[in-house]
Amino acid sequence: MKSFPAPLRAATLCLFPALAGCTLSPSIPVLGAAFPGWFFCLLAGALLLIPCHLLIARRGWQPRFSPLVISYLALMFLFAALFWFLFFT
Repeated sequence: MKSFPAPLRAATLCLFPALAGCTLSPSIPVLGAAFPGWFFCLLAGALLLIPCHLLIARRGWQPRFSPLVISYLALMFLFAALFWFLFFT
Protein backbone atom coordinates (compact mmCIF):
# COMPACT_ATOMS: atom_id res chain seq x y z
CA MET A 1 0.00 0.00 0.00
CA LYS A 2 1.39 3.40 -1.00
CA SER A 3 1.67 6.03 1.71
CA PHE A 4 0.99 9.75 1.27
CA PRO A 5 3.80 12.25 1.85
CA ALA A 6 3.97 13.76 5.34
CA PRO A 7 3.01 17.34 4.27
CA LEU A 8 -0.08 16.03 2.48
CA ARG A 9 -1.13 14.01 5.54
CA ALA A 10 -0.63 17.05 7.77
CA ALA A 11 -2.67 19.26 5.43
CA THR A 12 -5.45 16.67 5.32
CA LEU A 13 -5.53 16.41 9.10
CA CYS A 14 -5.72 20.20 9.40
CA LEU A 15 -8.56 20.30 6.88
CA PHE A 16 -10.91 17.94 8.73
CA PRO A 17 -11.60 20.21 11.76
CA ALA A 18 -12.38 23.08 9.39
CA LEU A 19 -14.91 20.96 7.52
CA ALA A 20 -16.56 19.80 10.74
CA GLY A 21 -18.06 23.26 11.23
CA CYS A 22 -19.86 23.18 7.89
CA THR A 23 -23.44 22.77 9.00
CA LEU A 24 -26.62 24.51 8.02
CA SER A 25 -27.29 27.78 9.77
CA PRO A 26 -30.45 28.02 11.82
CA SER A 27 -33.36 29.32 9.79
CA ILE A 28 -36.44 31.18 10.96
CA PRO A 29 -39.69 30.81 9.01
CA VAL A 30 -41.36 34.16 8.28
CA LEU A 31 -44.60 34.10 6.25
CA GLY A 32 -43.65 30.81 4.60
CA ALA A 33 -40.09 31.81 3.67
CA ALA A 34 -37.11 30.53 5.65
CA PHE A 35 -34.55 33.24 6.43
CA PRO A 36 -31.14 32.39 7.90
CA GLY A 37 -30.47 33.35 11.50
CA TRP A 38 -27.49 35.55 10.60
CA PHE A 39 -29.82 37.79 8.58
CA PHE A 40 -31.87 38.57 11.68
CA CYS A 41 -28.69 39.14 13.68
CA LEU A 42 -27.48 41.73 11.17
CA LEU A 43 -30.92 43.34 11.17
CA ALA A 44 -30.89 43.51 14.97
CA GLY A 45 -27.36 44.95 14.87
CA ALA A 46 -28.50 47.67 12.46
CA LEU A 47 -31.53 48.47 14.60
CA LEU A 48 -29.40 48.67 17.76
CA LEU A 49 -27.07 51.02 15.93
CA ILE A 50 -29.78 53.72 15.69
CA PRO A 51 -29.90 54.55 19.43
CA CYS A 52 -26.11 54.24 19.53
CA HIS A 53 -25.83 56.82 16.73
CA LEU A 54 -28.23 59.13 18.54
CA LEU A 55 -26.15 58.87 21.70
CA ILE A 56 -22.90 59.55 19.83
CA ALA A 57 -24.40 62.51 17.96
CA ARG A 58 -26.04 64.14 21.00
CA ARG A 59 -22.97 63.79 23.20
CA GLY A 60 -20.68 65.15 20.48
CA TRP A 61 -18.47 62.07 20.39
CA GLN A 62 -18.05 61.97 16.59
CA PRO A 63 -14.38 63.07 16.71
CA ARG A 64 -13.61 60.11 19.00
CA PHE A 65 -15.01 57.72 16.37
CA SER A 66 -12.76 59.17 13.67
CA PRO A 67 -13.85 57.27 10.51
CA LEU A 68 -17.57 57.01 11.32
CA VAL A 69 -18.27 54.45 8.61
CA ILE A 70 -15.75 51.97 10.00
CA SER A 71 -16.76 52.64 13.60
CA TYR A 72 -20.46 52.20 12.88
CA LEU A 73 -19.85 49.01 10.91
CA ALA A 74 -17.75 47.63 13.77
CA LEU A 75 -20.48 48.50 16.27
CA MET A 76 -23.12 46.89 14.05
CA PHE A 77 -21.15 43.66 13.74
CA LEU A 78 -20.47 43.70 17.48
CA PHE A 79 -24.20 43.99 18.17
CA ALA A 80 -24.93 41.28 15.59
CA ALA A 81 -22.41 38.90 17.17
CA LEU A 82 -23.82 39.54 20.63
CA PHE A 83 -27.33 38.91 19.31
CA TRP A 84 -26.12 35.65 17.71
CA PHE A 85 -24.48 34.46 20.92
CA LEU A 86 -27.53 35.34 23.00
CA PHE A 87 -30.21 33.75 20.83
CA PHE A 88 -28.62 31.17 18.50
CA THR A 89 -26.00 29.29 20.55
